[in-house]
Amino acid sequence: MEKSDNLLLNGIITEAQNQAEKIKADASRQCEQILVDAQKRADHEIELENHLHEQRMKQVDLRLQANLGSAKRRASLKKIDASYQEVMRRVNLRMNSFARSKEFVPFLAEWIAEAAIGLDLKEAKVAFNPLCPVTEETLTQATELVKNITGSDIHLSLDSKPIRSLGVVLSSLDDKVSYNNQVDIRLRRFDREIRTLVQEYTWKAE
Repeated sequence: MEKSDNLLLNGIITEAQNQAEKIKADASRQCEQILVDAQKRADHEIELENHLHEQRMKQVDLRLQANLGSAKRRASLKKIDASYQEVMRRVNLRMNSFARSKEFVPFLAEWIAEAAIGLDLKEAKVAFNPLCPVTEETLTQATELVKNITGSDIHLSLDSKPIRSLGVVLSSLDDKVSYNNQVDIRLRRFDREIRTLVQEYTWKAE
């Protein structure tokens, strides 16, 4: 009876040991699989993080390039504007100096004729600056120019009210319409052309 019990006990122990070994082996396999899965996930996370880092760095680089480009454009525009202001200042000085000379008289008649044609009136008065006087002779020359260009007759008279800038301002007798041909106003009409020339020169210089 004792022998039988021992055999039964040994069988139970052996079965328990086998079961324990099986559980241990299964646990070991599960642990290895968990480690493998964890490593895969870690590798995936690292790869994803590296990709995101590269994307972030690209975005940073793009923003940096955009900021640099914007800064260069601002600097270029500032330089163009400064150059334009200097050019306009010098042109204004030259024009004002020229407008005071005797050589300007023929041009003054042309400016008056241009304004008269622009107004398209039968009669107009001409205001001027005392530093750049308009005479009856100048009005006659302007009248002849209008006649030659348009075939129309116009009567021009001197306005008693002076203007501040050099050049002329033609007005209707009732002052309802006028044509400003002062030096600074004429320069503004060529603002775009002058600015374009300055811009092209600045870009070539860079």
